[in-house]
Amino acid sequence: MTVVRKKKPRRERKKEEIRARIIETAIGIFARHGIANVTVDHVADMADVGKGTIYNYFETKEDIVVAHMAELESKIQAKALKLTIHKNKGLRETLTEFIRYQFLLKRKHHDFARVFLGQMFLRTAQFMPYLVEMQKAIDPPLESLFQKLRENGRLRKDVDLAQLIPVFKTIHLGLTALWAVEGPPFHGTEMVLEQEIRLFCEGLERKGG
Repeated sequence: MTVVRKKKPRRERKKEEIRARIIETAIGIFARHGIANVTVDHVADMADVGKGTIYNYFETKEDIVVAHMAELESKIQAKALKLTIHKNKGLRETLTEFIRYQFLLKRKHHDFARVFLGQMFLRTAQFMPYLVEMQKAIDPPLESLFQKLRENGRLRKDVDLAQLIPVFKTIHLGLTALWAVEGPPFHGTEMVLEQEIRLFCEGLERKGG
Protein backbone atom coordinates (compact mmCIF):
# COMPACT_ATOMS: atom_id res chain seq x y z
CA MET A 1 0.00 0.00 0.00
CA THR A 2 1.39 3.38 -1.01
CA VAL A 3 1.06 6.17 1.51
CA VAL A 4 0.44 9.54 -0.11
CA ARG A 5 1.47 12.49 2.05
CA LYS A 6 -0.85 15.43 1.85
CA LYS A 7 0.91 18.51 0.58
CA LYS A 8 0.84 21.52 2.88
CA PRO A 9 -1.14 24.53 1.67
CA ARG A 10 0.91 26.98 -0.37
CA ARG A 11 0.47 29.76 2.19
CA GLU A 12 1.77 27.55 4.99
CA ARG A 13 4.76 26.48 2.89
CA LYS A 14 5.50 30.10 2.09
CA LYS A 15 5.46 31.07 5.77
CA GLU A 16 7.83 28.20 6.61
CA GLU A 17 10.18 29.26 3.81
CA ILE A 18 10.27 32.87 5.05
CA ARG A 19 10.88 31.77 8.65
CA ALA A 20 13.68 29.46 7.56
CA ARG A 21 15.27 32.24 5.47
CA ILE A 22 15.17 34.68 8.38
CA ILE A 23 16.83 32.15 10.69
CA GLU A 24 19.49 31.14 8.18
CA THR A 25 20.32 34.76 7.34
CA ALA A 26 20.40 35.92 10.95
CA ILE A 27 22.57 33.04 12.15
CA GLY A 28 25.11 33.71 9.41
CA ILE A 29 25.33 37.38 10.39
CA PHE A 30 25.47 36.61 14.12
CA ALA A 31 28.34 34.17 13.53
CA ARG A 32 30.34 36.84 11.68
CA HIS A 33 29.58 39.92 13.76
CA GLY A 34 28.20 38.79 17.12
CA ILE A 35 24.61 38.90 18.31
CA ALA A 36 24.94 42.23 20.14
CA ASN A 37 26.38 43.98 17.08
CA VAL A 38 23.56 43.06 14.69
CA THR A 39 20.22 44.87 14.47
CA VAL A 40 16.87 43.52 13.33
CA ASP A 41 17.01 46.07 10.50
CA HIS A 42 20.26 44.50 9.29
CA VAL A 43 18.76 41.01 9.36
CA ALA A 44 15.66 42.21 7.51
CA ASP A 45 17.76 43.86 4.82
CA MET A 46 19.97 40.81 4.29
CA ALA A 47 16.99 38.41 4.32
CA ASP A 48 15.13 40.67 1.86
CA VAL A 49 12.06 40.98 4.07
CA GLY A 50 10.45 43.85 5.93
CA LYS A 51 11.33 44.49 9.56
CA GLY A 52 7.67 43.93 10.42
CA THR A 53 7.84 40.51 8.77
CA ILE A 54 10.57 39.44 11.18
CA TYR A 55 8.45 40.57 14.12
CA ASN A 56 5.60 38.44 12.77
CA TYR A 57 7.76 35.41 13.52
CA PHE A 58 10.08 36.51 16.34
CA GLU A 59 9.66 39.07 19.13
CA THR A 60 13.42 39.69 19.48
CA LYS A 61 16.62 38.77 17.68
CA GLU A 62 17.43 36.48 20.63
CA ASP A 63 14.28 34.53 19.75
CA ILE A 64 15.85 33.81 16.36
CA VAL A 65 18.90 32.41 18.12
CA VAL A 66 16.78 30.19 20.35
CA ALA A 67 14.70 28.95 17.40
CA HIS A 68 17.90 27.96 15.61
CA MET A 69 19.54 26.38 18.65
CA ALA A 70 16.40 24.52 19.72
CA GLU A 71 15.92 23.04 16.25
CA LEU A 72 19.62 22.23 15.98
CA GLU A 73 19.80 20.68 19.45
CA SER A 74 16.67 18.62 18.85
CA LYS A 75 18.06 17.14 15.64
CA ILE A 76 21.58 16.57 16.95
CA GLN A 77 20.54 15.15 20.32
CA ALA A 78 18.17 12.70 18.61
CA LYS A 79 20.82 11.65 16.10
CA ALA A 80 23.52 11.26 18.75
CA LEU A 81 21.13 9.18 20.82
CA LYS A 82 20.36 6.93 17.85
CA LEU A 83 24.06 6.48 17.09
CA THR A 84 24.98 5.46 20.64
CA ILE A 85 22.03 3.94 22.49
CA HIS A 86 21.94 0.56 20.75
CA LYS A 87 25.68 -0.11 20.82
CA ASN A 88 26.81 -2.79 23.22
CA LYS A 89 29.40 -0.69 25.01
CA GLY A 90 30.07 0.23 28.59
CA LEU A 91 28.82 3.35 30.36
CA ARG A 92 32.02 5.32 29.85
CA GLU A 93 32.29 4.55 26.15
CA THR A 94 28.61 5.26 25.55
CA LEU A 95 28.62 8.70 27.23
CA THR A 96 31.92 9.65 25.59
CA GLU A 97 30.52 8.76 22.17
CA PHE A 98 27.27 10.59 22.90
CA ILE A 99 29.14 13.87 23.41
CA ARG A 100 31.71 13.18 20.69
CA TYR A 101 28.98 12.65 18.10
CA GLN A 102 27.38 15.95 19.06
CA PHE A 103 30.65 17.81 18.55
CA LEU A 104 31.07 16.10 15.19
CA LEU A 105 27.55 16.97 14.08
CA LYS A 106 27.93 20.58 15.28
CA ARG A 107 31.32 21.14 13.70
CA LYS A 108 29.98 23.12 10.73
CA HIS A 109 28.21 25.40 13.24
CA HIS A 110 31.39 26.00 15.25
CA ASP A 111 31.68 29.75 14.53
CA PHE A 112 28.12 30.42 15.59
CA ALA A 113 28.40 28.20 18.68
CA ARG A 114 31.39 30.27 19.80
CA VAL A 115 29.45 33.52 19.40
CA PHE A 116 26.37 32.09 21.11
CA LEU A 117 28.31 30.82 24.12
CA GLY A 118 30.16 34.12 24.44
CA GLN A 119 26.88 36.03 24.52
CA MET A 120 25.36 33.50 26.91
CA PHE A 121 28.15 33.93 29.45
CA LEU A 122 28.24 37.73 29.06
CA ARG A 123 24.45 38.22 29.19
CA THR A 124 23.30 35.30 31.33
CA ALA A 125 20.33 37.11 32.88
CA GLN A 126 18.92 38.10 29.48
CA PHE A 127 19.56 34.68 27.99
CA MET A 128 18.19 32.64 30.92
CA PRO A 129 14.58 32.41 29.62
CA TYR A 130 15.89 31.19 26.27
CA LEU A 131 18.20 28.66 27.91
CA VAL A 132 15.28 27.29 29.90
CA GLU A 133 13.32 26.91 26.66
CA MET A 134 16.21 25.02 25.04
CA GLN A 135 16.17 22.41 27.78
CA LYS A 136 12.92 21.10 26.27
CA ALA A 137 14.99 19.88 23.31
CA ILE A 138 17.95 18.68 25.37
CA ASP A 139 16.38 16.78 28.27
CA PRO A 140 14.23 14.06 26.58
CA PRO A 141 17.12 12.38 24.68
CA LEU A 142 19.24 12.43 27.85
CA GLU A 143 16.46 10.87 29.87
CA SER A 144 16.07 8.15 27.21
CA LEU A 145 19.82 7.51 27.14
CA PHE A 146 20.26 7.11 30.89
CA GLN A 147 17.08 5.07 31.24
CA LYS A 148 18.33 2.70 28.53
CA LEU A 149 21.73 2.44 30.22
CA ARG A 150 19.99 1.55 33.45
CA GLU A 151 17.77 -1.06 31.78
CA ASN A 152 20.82 -2.66 30.14
CA GLY A 153 22.62 -2.93 33.47
CA ARG A 154 25.32 -0.43 32.55
CA LEU A 155 24.16 2.11 35.14
CA ARG A 156 23.41 1.40 38.78
CA LYS A 157 19.68 1.33 39.48
CA ASP A 158 20.00 3.24 42.75
CA VAL A 159 21.27 6.38 40.98
CA ASP A 160 18.70 9.19 40.90
CA LEU A 161 18.43 10.30 37.27
CA ALA A 162 16.84 13.60 38.29
CA GLN A 163 20.11 14.47 40.04
CA LEU A 164 22.43 12.74 37.59
CA ILE A 165 21.23 14.47 34.40
CA PRO A 166 21.90 18.08 35.55
CA VAL A 167 25.42 17.05 36.57
CA PHE A 168 26.02 15.47 33.17
CA LYS A 169 24.66 18.56 31.43
CA THR A 170 27.04 20.77 33.43
CA ILE A 171 30.00 18.64 32.33
CA HIS A 172 28.72 18.74 28.75
CA LEU A 173 28.41 22.55 28.86
CA GLY A 174 31.98 22.91 30.10
CA LEU A 175 33.25 20.63 27.36
CA THR A 176 31.23 22.55 24.78
CA ALA A 177 32.79 25.81 25.94
CA LEU A 178 36.25 24.26 25.61
CA TRP A 179 35.35 22.91 22.16
CA ALA A 180 34.12 26.35 21.06
CA VAL A 181 37.23 28.15 22.32
CA GLU A 182 39.78 25.63 21.07
CA GLY A 183 38.62 25.12 17.50
CA PRO A 184 39.74 22.37 15.12
CA PRO A 185 41.33 19.85 15.32
CA PHE A 186 40.02 19.75 18.94
CA HIS A 187 42.81 17.56 20.36
CA GLY A 188 42.61 19.21 23.78
CA THR A 189 38.84 18.84 23.91
CA GLU A 190 39.09 15.14 23.07
CA MET A 191 41.63 14.55 25.85
CA VAL A 192 39.55 16.39 28.46
CA LEU A 193 36.37 14.68 27.27
CA GLU A 194 37.81 11.23 27.88
CA GLN A 195 39.20 12.18 31.29
CA GLU A 196 36.06 13.93 32.53
CA ILE A 197 33.74 11.13 31.48
CA ARG A 198 36.05 8.56 33.05
CA LEU A 199 35.91 10.41 36.37
CA PHE A 200 32.16 11.00 36.04
CA CYS A 201 31.48 7.30 35.51
CA GLU A 202 33.50 6.10 38.48
CA GLY A 203 30.93 4.94 41.01
CA LEU A 204 28.07 4.96 38.49
CA GLU A 205 28.87 1.72 36.75
CA ARG A 206 27.22 -1.43 37.96
CA LYS A 207 29.65 -3.49 40.02
CA GLY A 208 29.79 -7.26 39.83
CA GLY A 209 26.97 -9.51 38.57
